[in-house]
Amino acid sequence: MSGEDAVEVAEDPSDEAVDDLDPTKISEAVVFSADWTTETIVEQLRKENIGLSPRFQRRDAWSRARKSRLIESLVLGLPVPQIVLAEVAEQRGKYLVLDGKQRLLSLLQFWGLGVGPNNEFPLSGLEVRDDLKGKRYKQLVEDPAHADDLAALQNQTVRTVVIRNWPSQAFLHLVFLRLNTGSVGLSPQELRQALKPGPFTDRIDDAAIGSDALKTLLKLSGPDPRMRDVEILARHLSFSLFIEGYPGRMKAFLDRSFERLNAEWADYEVRVAQEVEEFDSAVFALIKILGLGKVARKPGSRFFNRAVFDALAFYLRNKPIRQWAIENSGEVVSLYDRLFTANEKFREAIESDTAGVPNTVTRLAEFGEALRAVSGLTFPVPRRAQGNKIAFAGFE
Repeated sequence: MSGEDAVEVAEDPSDEAVDDLDPTKISEAVVFSADWTTETIVEQLRKENIGLSPRFQRRDAWSRARKSRLIESLVLGLPVPQIVLAEVAEQRGKYLVLDGKQRLLSLLQFWGLGVGPNNEFPLSGLEVRDDLKGKRYKQLVEDPAHADDLAALQNQTVRTVVIRNWPSQAFLHLVFLRLNTGSVGLSPQELRQALKPGPFTDRIDDAAIGSDALKTLLKLSGPDPRMRDVEILARHLSFSLFIEGYPGRMKAFLDRSFERLNAEWADYEVRVAQEVEEFDSAVFALIKILGLGKVARKPGSRFFNRAVFDALAFYLRNKPIRQWAIENSGEVVSLYDRLFTANEKFREAIESDTAGVPNTVTRLAEFGEALRAVSGLTFPVPRRAQGNKIAFAGFE
């Protein structure tokens, strides 16, 4: 579970811009609605026809009280939000979840078919049916006095929207973003994890969950339900490994990185492990030097800025630079402050279209050149190349 005081991460629409969607293909998608009973939904979950893997279940976002109130609503026959599913291409009857994962997880756990500490949870925090407090699903099944409640729960219908024949992953991404407009900012990394399965996808999930550095950075007590921890690590690994292939849009960059690393995992497994280790060291160094509340924040802002963090971690993953920075923390703090107060290029590069190549290169180059000037160290910095590309010679 994430902590109540978890860090707020600034959202930049340019990071997840959908620029590869053919509008003429949208009409090919088939969208229909059905009223599935909760019993039907749970059976689909039990058969693993609806993708709700144990990996996702580790990122449980709702409290038991919130889960319980969903169950109470179903017993009472109150309307609940719809579920939106996308049928997996070439796997008829198998579905990805675009909206409603936490509701589905609550059902699975109350039935006792999930994993984790909330599996088989007793009802709590109810607002109408006080007599059901402390009851588990098994007790409803076994107690004749609750036969009507059990029948109401099992037979209550939930509107379920199913999308078939979707034309591209970009289409699903667009649907995902539109579903979450105005909500709590669910990370599109959830969708990426579902659409890009493979050994790297599993490894980065494990790495983020096991990273004390990320937990400290984001003030988490466990896995982040919105997968911001995975996304931050994914951005870092992608810049570290494939910066010269950066296309100017973060979504496309991360998608391609996942595809390549999954396909070529045998070639990259050792390198990824090394980069994850350097990432953790870079994060702890930044916290030690700047203080937790200042890392990747604009002056006066409480929001963690991923574009700023990308630039900071890009250099401090390098051991010689990191050691110098730790030994000369005062100079690094002054340099960091000047980036925001006296470096107009850097300020402009973190204000808009942060995912574009020009601003991405500017952030990396301005911080790198300033760091190189005060440290006296010799190392390359990224440059803008022909064809709107990024050139970088790499650290030794």
